[in-house]
Amino acid sequence: MFQRATWEQRVKSPEEINLIARKGTVEDLAECCALHRSLGLPYTKRSWRILPEMWRTLLSKGAMQLCLVANRTRLVGSRTVSFSAVLFVTDDFCSEARVKLPPYLDVELARQYLSGELPVLNHEQVARANAGAGLNVIVCFEGWAHDGLSPEQVLAVRAKQGEALRLGLSGYRVKEFLAYPLGEEALQWMLNAGARIRHHYSNYFRNSTVFPSVFSQQACLVGLTKKEAFAYPGSSVAGLFIYTPPRFLFSRSQRVLLLHALSGETCETLAASLSVSRWTVKKRWHAIYERVADVDSELLPPSIAYGAHATSRGSERRRHLLNYLRQHLEEIRP
Repeated sequence: MFQRATWEQRVKSPEEINLIARKGTVEDLAECCALHRSLGLPYTKRSWRILPEMWRTLLSKGAMQLCLVANRTRLVGSRTVSFSAVLFVTDDFCSEARVKLPPYLDVELARQYLSGELPVLNHEQVARANAGAGLNVIVCFEGWAHDGLSPEQVLAVRAKQGEALRLGLSGYRVKEFLAYPLGEEALQWMLNAGARIRHHYSNYFRNSTVFPSVFSQQACLVGLTKKEAFAYPGSSVAGLFIYTPPRFLFSRSQRVLLLHALSGETCETLAASLSVSRWTVKKRWHAIYERVADVDSELLPPSIAYGAHATSRGSERRRHLLNYLRQHLEEIRP
């Protein structure tokens, strides 16, 4: 009994956090929406209602990446302590954001979604841009739960959120990065990370009584281009522009299978998720291994066609490949 009480006290202690940065999914939208709503941003009632639908649509189209930090020591309630969304947007929207759009890009994007004019790229457009000149990314729709955390823990959460952002953009050819940090602390974090001020909204808030906010005093749009990042390397934001071309050139169906496998799905669950037979799943794995062996014969252990170790060797090959892909996400990007 004493050992159990001590363990529970240790888990509930404010000094105990166990953070993990990961890519968010549709299952995380409810927690993220609650965190975003708590910021009190000036959405209309209609915009608030459509946010979950909007995010779900953007995720399904490949136009958005959800980057989040979870605290695994939380036993009840939401484990998400920080998140942000990354949207792939058009050149025109970036130009307008730098020059004439009002503050709160989140609110502006929701308004444009309602009007049917959302300036984001679909999966095919992302693929073409990623194979060509590159992508414009905007960081928005953020949220956090820092209540009860010490300054050191808040720092740890911010560092993990930066890691989640790098994970979400790894393997994409980024040409411009824009963000609208909320609050002086977030702005300073972005500037220290290497971002540059693109637009200051002080005149907007000075001359307008519309949408007052606690975030208005230090309202700035920040960003960085690939050219600037390479001219002044070393910052964490500059690292988002590092791009390595894929070596294996997997087909789309192969990339989809590998993406699901990276989330921990087995052959059985892969078949259900992809709506194919287990035989088709095994056939795709075989084709993937053959492609990898043609390009890099040393990456995977040799196969064993027959014998008692055939199954275990297949699991070992999968483990080697997935470990490699976690460090080379360009192989599974569109």
